[in-house]
Amino acid sequence: MKYELDFIGIEEHSKDADAICFRYYDNILKRYVVVVYDGGLQKYGEALTEHLKKYYFQGESNPTIDYVICSHPDQDHASGLTEILHNFSVKKLIMNRPWLYIDELYKISDKKIIPKTLEDRLKEDYPYIKALEDIANEKNIKIEEGFQGNKITSNLTILSPSKNFYLRQILESHKTPLNSKFKSIKESICSLIESWTNELLREDVNTSPENESSIIVLGDMESEKFLLTGDAGLLALNAAADYAESYIHDLKAVKFYQIPHHGGRHNVSTKLLNRIVGETKPKNCTFDKTAFVSVAANSDHPRKMVTNAFIRRGVKVYETRNKTLCHHSSDMPTRAGWINANNLVFSDKVENWE
Repeated sequence: MKYELDFIGIEEHSKDADAICFRYYDNILKRYVVVVYDGGLQKYGEALTEHLKKYYFQGESNPTIDYVICSHPDQDHASGLTEILHNFSVKKLIMNRPWLYIDELYKISDKKIIPKTLEDRLKEDYPYIKALEDIANEKNIKIEEGFQGNKITSNLTILSPSKNFYLRQILESHKTPLNSKFKSIKESICSLIESWTNELLREDVNTSPENESSIIVLGDMESEKFLLTGDAGLLALNAAADYAESYIHDLKAVKFYQIPHHGGRHNVSTKLLNRIVGETKPKNCTFDKTAFVSVAANSDHPRKMVTNAFIRRGVKVYETRNKTLCHHSSDMPTRAGWINANNLVFSDKVENWE
């Protein structure tokens, strides 16, 4: 199946953000199905808009995107999608809105706040997805939940979150005035020595509930599979693997991965990567997989400890930094002026945990 997948990079921005689009040729529909997965910050959304017009629609009078997916409500994933909703016809917006589940949240909470107050508070605390909801309603764009098991198309399946898992993450969020446990962890930049056989990722890491609520999508392009992860952490990625394995999808068969959360160390571990990517390979192994990671031009991400972990498992890793990356099937048309990117190399020095 012909397909191409693009990670947008821009030169002037200093904050990491994810803006991703892809299309694949549907032999039944006899056309490309176009999907946007996150829009980054506003500048990323503008760049994504221009990219889609130039490479996917090429002068079409009414360019139409089949599905826009907002993985989770953080600004660096959601805010740029306003540009997409304003500039294109969109058939369906897929995102999860916590205020739709007030009664269910209230039932599993300690009931310290009345439902109406909670609804208002959630809409204030998640302004970027509220803005998307408002635009979608104004333009009569259908909004659909993005929960585990939903088939976006016959080729695209949501692996996580389940509805119950999602509600639990909302309840745990510091933005929800019902419970709050998560504290952010600052990573220091020092130097540890890491060898090919000595991986220093930890098993006891965690990320925010918002990140864990990311919509994880498995793409089955027949010739190969890809996995889009948003900012998912260990809980969500293991839940995704559980669901995939229950339907005879071994995530180790995936050939393309989005490295979650811009390559942060609190989203992956050795056990998780062994499960969804594969075990460490010999040092002079054949690289038969690919991973992209979205980072800003002057970012200190991705963490070398994370990129090393993927490289050990036979994955070629590429970063956006200040450029747009394209992964595609061999039968897609070439783009004039595009050249092969340089993959990241294994680093003997990695960041200190302390």
